[in-house]
Amino acid sequence: MNHKYKKFIGLSVTSFCMAVTISAHAETFSIGTVYGKDHAVSTMAVDFSERVEDYTNGGLKIKARYGSPFGDVYQIGKQVANGQRKIDVVSMSSDVDPRMTIGYMGGLVSNYEQAEDLYGPDGDFMMLLNDIGKESGFKYVAWAPTGFGGIAFRDDAPSEIPSPKRYKVRSAPYKSMINRYAGLGFDPVPMAYSETYTALQTGAIDAKGATPPEEAFQVFSDVMKEYVYTRDYFEGIIGVAVNLDWYENSLSDSQRAALDKAGKEATANIWKEAKQREDQFLDKLREAGIKVTTFTDEEYKEISDLVKMHEWPEIEKLVGPSMMARIRDMAY
Repeated sequence: MNHKYKKFIGLSVTSFCMAVTISAHAETFSIGTVYGKDHAVSTMAVDFSERVEDYTNGGLKIKARYGSPFGDVYQIGKQVANGQRKIDVVSMSSDVDPRMTIGYMGGLVSNYEQAEDLYGPDGDFMMLLNDIGKESGFKYVAWAPTGFGGIAFRDDAPSEIPSPKRYKVRSAPYKSMINRYAGLGFDPVPMAYSETYTALQTGAIDAKGATPPEEAFQVFSDVMKEYVYTRDYFEGIIGVAVNLDWYENSLSDSQRAALDKAGKEATANIWKEAKQREDQFLDKLREAGIKVTTFTDEEYKEISDLVKMHEWPEIEKLVGPSMMARIRDMAY
């Protein structure tokens, strides 16, 4: 047989065997993006998935599915932390660790430059959450800025904070957040998220707190007339998390490096247009006929100080003086 022909056959067989080996070891995971196709979290999740497959040469494949096909972000967070799921889009909550209540705490930042410092790809606050994750079984590898919180009002709304009128405002069932809205002059109503739309529609509550502009427009714009852009907290912890035991003990060094690199780049990418995206949704609210109330920098600082005064003592009870000192040191 011709030596060149033998060499060709040998290379072909070798290449085929390598392809079979790679295919045999390739793993595929599905993650839910929580939101629709155009949402920041979905954009980040798809970007992350594509980068992971690229950086692992197809050894890890992640399929991003729009919406919440596997449950809500809080349920999935628990499943990732306990190992039922290895990787998914989550919002780690107090169900995973009581200290994770800080994920939605207010008073840390009041503008986008500050927010990126704490919640961006090298954000100090996200590193703090991952330190909690070392004890609770998870690690965030990518995350998206979903924006500063505001309050969506069914009818009329206050033009100043603290509010001179005690509007009934929906709050997540965290004592710290309840204290926050009481400190801003409202009558907080702890309520499950799933009940909020109907409660706002029927008038069981006057408003929904903890609502970034994108959420206000996409979810509540047909049952609200006013939006108060309080910036009382920043929402930046919805992202891709992995089960820590799986990450540390089942993945190779190169796979872990690929996840970390893909996550950091996808996070940095989604942060590039974060403020512009939020401004666009404020404009969309106005175009929909919804009155939007904003404040001066000095007034936002006053709101932040009110939040610190009323919410932070409860936060310190949850996290202890050492972690609270770390939070105070990074806050603006």
